[in-house]
Amino acid sequence: MSETATRLIDTHLHQWDLDQCEYAWLDADLPPAFHQLRRTFRVDEAREHIEAAGVTEAILVQAENSLADTEAMLAVTAAGNRVTAVVGWFDLLDPESAPAALDALQAAGPVVGIRHLIHDEPDPDWVLRPEVGESLSVLAEHGMAYDFVGVQLRHLEHVPTLASAVGDLHIVIDHLNKPPIGTDDFPRWVELMGAVASFPNVFAKVSGLHNVTPHADWTPDDLRGAFEVALESFGSGRLMFGSDWPVCNVGGGYPRQVEAFEALIAPLDAEATEDLQWRSACRAYGLD
Repeated sequence: MSETATRLIDTHLHQWDLDQCEYAWLDADLPPAFHQLRRTFRVDEAREHIEAAGVTEAILVQAENSLADTEAMLAVTAAGNRVTAVVGWFDLLDPESAPAALDALQAAGPVVGIRHLIHDEPDPDWVLRPEVGESLSVLAEHGMAYDFVGVQLRHLEHVPTLASAVGDLHIVIDHLNKPPIGTDDFPRWVELMGAVASFPNVFAKVSGLHNVTPHADWTPDDLRGAFEVALESFGSGRLMFGSDWPVCNVGGGYPRQVEAFEALIAPLDAEATEDLQWRSACRAYGLD
């Protein structure tokens, strides 16, 4: 972090304990480089990197569609470390239980948003189910954000539908929806980013880009084109930083993600820099 910066929020940190939850996606047909993730990871492992990077606050994000995973994250926030908020989970297919479920989550701790692993659903249109829409409306009534974790262009195509249907819901696109850098799909991704950014209630995270480049020996310049598209589409006021730890270990680790982020924002003025460092996160998640 630059010497003049006083606040940096990592909006996308994970943890998982294989003795507490299943995390079935870890048993899926992952590329060999991802096999290193098939163990328990606790936030304490990232503490040294978080402190060295000058991160002042971090948001833990769900890694399993279960309340047990959310409860485990809340235990970390209660431990008095730099993790100050949680993006948790509840069953979006059960809108009748949504008010009580969200009340309980907010009473349990600083749950500022909800996420469901839609990219693991066999149905790429899962998020358009009527029950999900009803639950998202309740989420907005509770002043909570919705983290949208898509990996296909088909996923991204659904964001305008959600954003227009629930206009007061803050939607945060994780990992810029994995831009297809260096492929024939990139122009369509550019077009879709412009379309989703036209809705003022949609935000995006500059995170998880370590595995979207054509080669493992990536540099910030490999990410610059996608970053500049996002910046032009959303402006600095709706973009934020996320490390995606420990998944980022596959792409060089925590320090490399921070260095890349700093290189990408280096040309920006002070106001835009602070937007990406912390202001956008505060706007999206209602943080102080």
